[in-house]
Amino acid sequence: MYQFLVKEENMSEKISLYLKYRPVHLEDVVGQRHIIATLKQASLSKEFSHSYLFSGWYGTGKTTMARILASLMECENIKDGKACGVCRACKTIHAGVCPDVKELDAATNRGIDNVKMLIDAAQWSPQECKRKVYVLDECHQLSKEAISALLKILEEPPSYLTFILCTTEINKILPTIMSRCQRFNFTKISSKDISKRLMFIAQKEGINIDEDAVLLIAKMSRGSMRDAIGYLEQIGTLAASKKITAPSIQKYFGLTDRQAIFNILKSMLNGEIALLLDQVNDMIMASADCKQILLEISEMLRNAMVIKAQNGDGRLVDLPDHEIQELKKIGDSLSISQLIKLSHLFSDIEKKISFNINERWITEATLINCISILRKEK
Repeated sequence: MYQFLVKEENMSEKISLYLKYRPVHLEDVVGQRHIIATLKQASLSKEFSHSYLFSGWYGTGKTTMARILASLMECENIKDGKACGVCRACKTIHAGVCPDVKELDAATNRGIDNVKMLIDAAQWSPQECKRKVYVLDECHQLSKEAISALLKILEEPPSYLTFILCTTEINKILPTIMSRCQRFNFTKISSKDISKRLMFIAQKEGINIDEDAVLLIAKMSRGSMRDAIGYLEQIGTLAASKKITAPSIQKYFGLTDRQAIFNILKSMLNGEIALLLDQVNDMIMASADCKQILLEISEMLRNAMVIKAQNGDGRLVDLPDHEIQELKKIGDSLSISQLIKLSHLFSDIEKKISFNINERWITEATLINCISILRKEK
C-alpha cells in the first residue's frame, strides 16, 4: 500500500522508524488532504511556484512534504502527477544527498553569512536536476539581516530556483515574506489517522500492541506523527515479545488513567468530596503528575462543553466514540454557564502550580472548588 524511503531488505544498519516509514509520495502522507490535493494539481499541470511557505505544528509533515514536492519537480519519470520514487533524482532527494536540493536548518544557520552563501550558490544552474530547490527549516529563526537578504532573491529568483520555507511559528514571519510565497498550513493530525498508521507500522515491525494502547500513544503525541512513531519505537523496543497494552503505556510514560479521570469527574458532579480525594490520592500514588491530572480534567470539561454546544455532535473533539458518549452524558448534567465558570477556574492553574511549593494541595483545592461552583450554580 505504502512506499517508503527505506526498504527493510536494503537496510544495512539500524534506522529510526520515523525515517524508515517516511512517505515518498503525496498519497502516503497522513492527513493534510487539502495540501495534497493542491500539490497534486500543480504536479499534473507542471506549474510550480518559485516559493512556498509551509507552516504548522511540529511533526505534521512539513519537511517530508517539502522533499516530496522537490521530487515532483525533479523526477525523471513522472507519470500522472506522481514521482516514480526510483530514479536517481527521487532517491537522492529522499536520502538528503541531492546536489540540487539543499536543506538548511535555519535554527543553527541563521546568520547573514549563511544566507549569502546560499544565494551565491543559487546563481549557478542545477548540476544534475531540472531545478534547484532550497528547503529552509525553522525559517522564523533567521536573523533580520538574513531575512532582508533572502527577501531580495524571493522577489527576483532565477527561473530554475524554488524556495520552500518551513516554520512552526508563522506569527514570526514577515508579511513581506508571506506575500511572496504560496502558503500552506499544516494541521494537527487526528488521533484516528495516527492510530491507523501506527498499527500499520506495528504490524510491519512485529510489535505486539493492542488498539487501546495505539490510541493512547496517538493521544499522547498531540497531533504529531513524528512523536507518535517515536513513542511506538521506544515502547516496542522495551516490550520485546510482550503484548503492549494501555496500562503498560500509562505506567511507562507516567500517563494518567483515562477511566480514573472520568471517575473523578463523576465524583465532582455528584459532589462527593471524600471519594474525589481518595481517587486523586490513588492516581498520585500510582505516579500520576498533578499538572497532568488537572490538564486531563480541563480537556475533558472543554470537550464536554463543545459536544453540548454542538447538540451532541463530537466531530470537533479528537476522541473515540465511547469517550464522546461519556462526555455527552457529563455535558447533559451541566449547563453552559457552569462549564464556562469551570473554565475560568482552570485558566491560570498552571501558573499557580508552578509557583506553589505544594502541587497536590493546589490540585485538591481546585477540584473541591469545582464542586463548590457547581453547587452554587444549581
